[in-house]
Amino acid sequence: MSLVNTKKDSELWTSFVNGDKDSFSLFYKYNYAKLYAYGIGLGMDDETIRDIIQELFIKLYTRPHLIKEVATIQPFLFASVRNAFINHEKFNSRHLSYHQIENFELNYSVENSQIEDEEELQILRNKVNHVIGSLTARQKEIIYLRFLHQMEYHEIAHIMDVSEQAARNLTYRAMEKMRKENPDFMLCFFLLTLFAEWP
Repeated sequence: MSLVNTKKDSELWTSFVNGDKDSFSLFYKYNYAKLYAYGIGLGMDDETIRDIIQELFIKLYTRPHLIKEVATIQPFLFASVRNAFINHEKFNSRHLSYHQIENFELNYSVENSQIEDEEELQILRNKVNHVIGSLTARQKEIIYLRFLHQMEYHEIAHIMDVSEQAARNLTYRAMEKMRKENPDFMLCFFLLTLFAEWP
């Protein structure tokens, strides 16, 4: 997780714990969009992810001791959303385990680029689709957490309920898979990170 984001989270959370209720509202607004995007990526519908986020923040407001250390805020939030999704799916008899997220969507839009030529835009779409399509659901998720949210391996391990070494291995395999299956690997990876739709 980037130092700036971690500092902002920790400052808002510390202010809330010390009695500043307005800080909790800012903390909620600051984290809502990225948790929503992560939930959609996991496959939740709009209503489900909104309910899960609301329940999570109500729980944190009434039981702030759930966050043991300010350094663990982001992993705690992402892991809570992921676990809530798995529990939701189990409740609906889909029997997912922590390692069986069936799909993870990386949403992107090349229309936000400065390229106006439709043929060039289609080439970009095809390249990014090829990058995304070569990855498994878990590989997409770990690329999302590691490179787009700049999370450390110990944070990813907490969120995905794996060991830190497993998180490193999964990242390495994802990068290797993209490198082997895509001749323009560096260009494609750059396009993916450039045009991905995440907070």
